[in-house]
Amino acid sequence: MTKEVSDASRVFEIEANALLALRSRLESHAAAEALTRAVDLMASCQGKVVIAGMGKSGLVGRKIAATLSSTGTPSVFLHPAEGSHGDLGVIGSQDVVVGISYGGETPELESLLRYVARKNLSLIAITGNPLSTLGKAGTICLDVSVAEEACPMGLAPTASTTATLAMGDALAVATLNRRGFRAEDFAELHPGGKLGRRLLTRVADVMHTGDALPLVGLDTPMREVLSAMTQKEVRGVAGVLDDQDNSLVS
Repeated sequence: MTKEVSDASRVFEIEANALLALRSRLESHAAAEALTRAVDLMASCQGKVVIAGMGKSGLVGRKIAATLSSTGTPSVFLHPAEGSHGDLGVIGSQDVVVGISYGGETPELESLLRYVARKNLSLIAITGNPLSTLGKAGTICLDVSVAEEACPMGLAPTASTTATLAMGDALAVATLNRRGFRAEDFAELHPGGKLGRRLLTRVADVMHTGDALPLVGLDTPMREVLSAMTQKEVRGVAGVLDDQDNSLVS
């Protein structure tokens, strides 16, 4: 085994263990209740879910917001630093706010936390430190603490961001199930994807009519038939009409 493969294997093991620990934590009443209450807030939200985080937490937050939106829960990402310069205006009175910070003491989140408190909005805190400023400010706190980072120096967010991302996916999936979100609903929001095309495409969307059809008569020379079959939108076939313009064969 090369050093690179050994390093990769170690990363997979550490991050897999972090996820297993996260799952085991749900066996406690407090963690299970916190997750259920968070889903309650998201599923009953009459506005949108606003997600905020800095650095790697912000990147994970963007993905969580995208997943929520694509599964029936309108969500946007708010950059905390921009929030203190006017972007707090994106938060509505019926919104639910999700703050993400592993350490829970991100300075850029302070103005957001104060704003949420002043407006009496619901705040879901996702952090590895429930006793932090963010953890204490949350209406609900979801603990994503990990035993160790995959980074050998213990510095770069690795296992912690994986745990945070998994928590976001768990919230999205539980919320879409609560809302009764169906494959057809997913397709409506993904018209450009494979599933959207499969579920939304109808005969009328692909059929050709009128001048788009290669039509010939019984006495049309074969050379013109071949020309019609290659110049129209429908290629390789031709419809044959009788003298009364009724279709005979195709």
